[in-house]
Amino acid sequence: MLPDEADMLANLGRQVVGLHRAVIDRRAALDDPVMERLYPSAYGSVEDAAEFRRLAAGDIASARIQTMMRMVVDLETALPTEGDDRDDAELQISVDVEGAEAWLRSLGEVRLVLHVRTTQPRSALAPDVTDEDIAQLGDVIDWLGFAQSTLLEALE
Repeated sequence: MLPDEADMLANLGRQVVGLHRAVIDRRAALDDPVMERLYPSAYGSVEDAAEFRRLAAGDIASARIQTMMRMVVDLETALPTEGDDRDDAELQISVDVEGAEAWLRSLGEVRLVLHVRTTQPRSALAPDVTDEDIAQLGDVIDWLGFAQSTLLEALE
């Protein structure tokens, strides 16, 4: 993984952590399509679903933050410092089996968030988002899928 790729992925991971923190702080927009996918309704009944969310969402979000931060910290630790002559060198990031499982879940969450955002109707996106932006995010989603499959192969 190149430093720019690691930096981008760490940034995306921190943004997803922000979504989970919003759940803990009870400021998440639960009608946001991303939040609906990350935290789907656990029950058909609106009241039961709300009660489950009230009781469990914070714990679920905390666990997801811990998992995502494993990947973010691994990436940030591997990044070269300013002035380091490894700026363009491919990074070697080693993780144990537990770390690899955290990475797989984290990569999946980042892919999910990007996929939901890029498939929303144009009217739901910020006005300055262009078709080129959406196409580039599609490339990132594909790259994340490649990273996931590579990691899965390494675990076999």
